[in-house]
Amino acid sequence: SAPTILTDVDPEAKVMQEEIFGPILPIVPVKNADEAIKFINSREKPLAFYIFSHNDKLVRRMIDGTSSGGVTANDVIMHFTLSSLPFGGVGSSGMGVYHGKYTFDTFSHQRPCLLKSLKREGANKLRYPPNSQSKVDWAKFFLLKRFNKGKLALLFLAFLGVVAAVLAKVSPFLVPPEGLPMVLLR
Repeated sequence: SAPTILTDVDPEAKVMQEEIFGPILPIVPVKNADEAIKFINSREKPLAFYIFSHNDKLVRRMIDGTSSGGVTANDVIMHFTLSSLPFGGVGSSGMGVYHGKYTFDTFSHQRPCLLKSLKREGANKLRYPPNSQSKVDWAKFFLLKRFNKGKLALLFLAFLGVVAAVLAKVSPFLVPPEGLPMVLLR
């Protein structure tokens, strides 16, 4: 059937209560961009958002100020036709995105796996109960960063010096041949 344009539509009218999947275009007049953004944000998030303007800043402002499935500026439907762009809704207008690789990703389960060794597990004693005041103090020191960063940097450099000294004693390969300077890079 032919497209139907409805003018001066009351936002509470039946046609404005659900998504429209037909050739019907209700026109709701607004005074300015702020009122349009407020109107859009007061309702369920739309599957698609179309804006027509020569003003690129206004287009960007409308996109930044609202949330929708897809956005097309100065055209209609085209975002749906491009397989290089994901298509899908937000909230009640849909979940997930489709087209090309996006369809594969939507229907594929990405299984996160964290694998860690139990070697040196003793270093994690701070993480496990029973907790004592000294454990709480150490946790605060490391997690809440209540320390002087300059002193911590010096402590870290001293630690690196000790590690380098131990490694130099243990491995002759880490010590440069006589006459060659040792160069540290950071």
